[in-house]
Amino acid sequence: MRDRKSRLIVVGSRLKEYREYAMASLASRHEIALVTSQPVTWEQRYVSAYRIADTTDAGALRGAVQELLAEEQAPGGAGLYTWDELSLIATAEVAEQLGLRHLSVRGAVACRDKYTTRSLLDAAGLPGVRHRLAHTAEQARAAAAEIGYPVVLKPRALAGSMGVTVVREAQQLGEAYALVAGTTFPGLRAESGVLVEEFLEGPEISIDSCVSDGEAEPVFVARKRLGFDPAFEEVGHLVGPWRHEPWAAEVTELVRAAHKALGVDQGVTHTEIRLTASGPRLIELNGRLGGDLIPHLGALATGIDLPLAAADLAFGRRPDLTPAHERCAEVRFLYPPHDGVLERLELGAAAEVPGVAEVVVLARPGAELLLPPKALTPRTAAVIAVADDERGCTRALDDAEAEVRPVLAGSPLDALGVLMENPVTRRYLALERGLENMVVPGVRNDWISYGAGGGQSLNRPVFLATADRLRLEADLNGLFELLTTIPDRLFGGDRRAFAEAVGMTPTQIDLVMRGAGLRMPAMSRADMYREPAGFKLMELNTGSSLGGWQMGEFARTVRENRAFRAFADAEGLVHPDPIAQIAAVLRAEAADAGFELPQRPVLALTEWPDGYVKTKPWLDFVVPDWLRNGFDTVVCHLGEFDYRDGVPYIHGRKVDVVYRIFLPGEMADEQRSYDLVDPLLDAVGKGHTFLFAGLDCELYGNKGSLAMLSDERNRGVFDAAELDLIERILPWTRFLREEKVQRGGESVDLLPYVLANKDSLALKPTLLYGGVGVIPGWSVGQEEWEAHIRRAVDGPFVVQERVLPVAERFVEDGGRGFEEMVVAYGVLMVGSSYAGMLVRGTPDPQVGIVSMSNGAQIGCCFHVADAAPHAAPGTAPEPGGEPVGAA
Repeated sequence: MRDRKSRLIVVGSRLKEYREYAMASLASRHEIALVTSQPVTWEQRYVSAYRIADTTDAGALRGAVQELLAEEQAPGGAGLYTWDELSLIATAEVAEQLGLRHLSVRGAVACRDKYTTRSLLDAAGLPGVRHRLAHTAEQARAAAAEIGYPVVLKPRALAGSMGVTVVREAQQLGEAYALVAGTTFPGLRAESGVLVEEFLEGPEISIDSCVSDGEAEPVFVARKRLGFDPAFEEVGHLVGPWRHEPWAAEVTELVRAAHKALGVDQGVTHTEIRLTASGPRLIELNGRLGGDLIPHLGALATGIDLPLAAADLAFGRRPDLTPAHERCAEVRFLYPPHDGVLERLELGAAAEVPGVAEVVVLARPGAELLLPPKALTPRTAAVIAVADDERGCTRALDDAEAEVRPVLAGSPLDALGVLMENPVTRRYLALERGLENMVVPGVRNDWISYGAGGGQSLNRPVFLATADRLRLEADLNGLFELLTTIPDRLFGGDRRAFAEAVGMTPTQIDLVMRGAGLRMPAMSRADMYREPAGFKLMELNTGSSLGGWQMGEFARTVRENRAFRAFADAEGLVHPDPIAQIAAVLRAEAADAGFELPQRPVLALTEWPDGYVKTKPWLDFVVPDWLRNGFDTVVCHLGEFDYRDGVPYIHGRKVDVVYRIFLPGEMADEQRSYDLVDPLLDAVGKGHTFLFAGLDCELYGNKGSLAMLSDERNRGVFDAAELDLIERILPWTRFLREEKVQRGGESVDLLPYVLANKDSLALKPTLLYGGVGVIPGWSVGQEEWEAHIRRAVDGPFVVQERVLPVAERFVEDGGRGFEEMVVAYGVLMVGSSYAGMLVRGTPDPQVGIVSMSNGAQIGCCFHVADAAPHAAPGTAPEPGGEPVGAA
């Protein structure tokens, strides 16, 4: 055993969060002497000596290295090593001058200059990438026209995908060229020109290799995760088994040949390759240890310590590259939802998620974070997971990401319309999948359009992550239970007083009280936006009249698409069968009410006459689903019933179940309302037919009820957990009255406050739904706003705090790139379980109401199934989830 460790001179240390693992590993076996251009901070515990010098200047660096060499020497001499991109060429020059083992100067220069790299690869006859060097926007435009769009623009001498952007159309090139040409990094030598390259389709990987005596040996491979299109921001990396892959031999051959072509003869390197349909193509070769914690992942996945291997090479020893095990390790970098200054970073229980190995904080309070392309790597945290396979890493990282929340200083309006996508959505929209595989053309057929009321469908579904689904399910069940207790908590059990308070007229109250059901069935639809902090409720509909049940049919059409089905299988995506869930609740409610349904009941989907023409298409659309669930289904309005001895008939058939689509809010204070409703209620009372659901459901599912929950004067009747739920999910909502209220912890006169703050408020009728009668303050002028408010004072209206939706990407209809759309989520809950979503999207974040009447597109939502042991791909391992491969 050696008495003393051999001395390793390390040049440059860089950021603690990204390189401490390497320094700690080296210090475990070697005496570390450091040359750095910055004062020593975190490195102090690992080094025995250091010098401060400009590590990018060979002359200054040589003096510092010679001083460290001249100090007392350990047996075997000293080695010289750097992982610092900025210091690579200078370190190579010093090593060459002092006769130390290191990557050659020729190799270092070839790696640092992408144009030189391309030229040498071409000269060696290796598989090429069409490219041109441009010094002006005009030259870049000509090069792009010659190569063909899309093209990739790159700074000539940066690294880590910094400044790299894809240009899909000629009109984007001028702005993109200026951005790329102006991208710099402190300490890196700028080289003249911008590289214009063909865009390569396919996944990107990186290969970390050991090079000894001119022979490169790939050690491990990382699958690169990219984001922030059109930039190529590296948002994560997965290291796992790779030698079984069909491309492994070709990649190994290309890596070895590229090292020879560039003269890279010594050290540890990091090669980036795109796997195209015509074979692997080299993106770049870096003459240093990989960044972004990739070697650390390699050690977790294989047991091979690449920093120690690099040190062995520096001392002339051949490292042992035998893996101790083979598993997967993945890092995911987290980002803020929009530009801003970090106020705090909430990590939640991310570190306790099973499979998570580390959570690394990358940004501190006060840091200004600007998203690409405005700035480079504005990351808040890194999460590392280790598992037996890729799927295990994905689940752990998804769950951990859901725990982390960056809070940014500034106005809430800063978050309006910002791009914010969950991990499943980001994977679906990964460029390596190809834009053509990110759309489902089948949802644009005539039948789907009919079911959307003549509107257009979104060209893909949206996706719901597990953590979001579980949170929504818990919150909406909790809110539903709270709403049902309002009459007892606030009105002493007097439901008539409750009905009057929410704004019902005397006619509506009479009919609702008479048409009340045995209980309110557990069915609701919550219309929500997503803000950076989570989902916020705009309105909650309860009872049987719930749009969104047609999404099961949408989902079946989506599943017919082969590319989507493959993605869904890989991700474990399922879609509920909402009609099946509703049918089960209906049968249970009928049984509890003592009403015996025949084996195949006649079900009448019944609308109010005045709204029938508009509603009929989406009622027709769900008839096949009801037939599949054992109900002979007819679509009609309440005026079409033929009562024979008090028994309702439709088209000559006795009606066993009246499925109520009509609402109490449609019943005007006139005799006609009684003429339509009374015969039905008589039939129900005599047991001739079953009404699903009772008219009293709308007592709870209205915006007046939400105002009662939100009102600070009612806080005393709720416990701490209930108040936390109300604060989390409800925006500030108040009845429009001339009175004092609490706002932001202060007492304000409500009417003057509302008149003065139109841009942050919306006026809403308490009993109407689907955006009807809503006046978003930000969408009208001050004079019009004041007129609406003054007419609505003391009426059945509330004012509600504006909810600020985030956006996600959809492939634009031309198929050339992405457009961003804000999404409204209609979350369906049936029998206390999540039952799907009616999703509506629009490209205008300022729109007051995201509805089909103002041009919004409609779609469905697939969610990640709960994990189940040994579940086969495409199966539904949870209640309510359909197999994604179902016909």
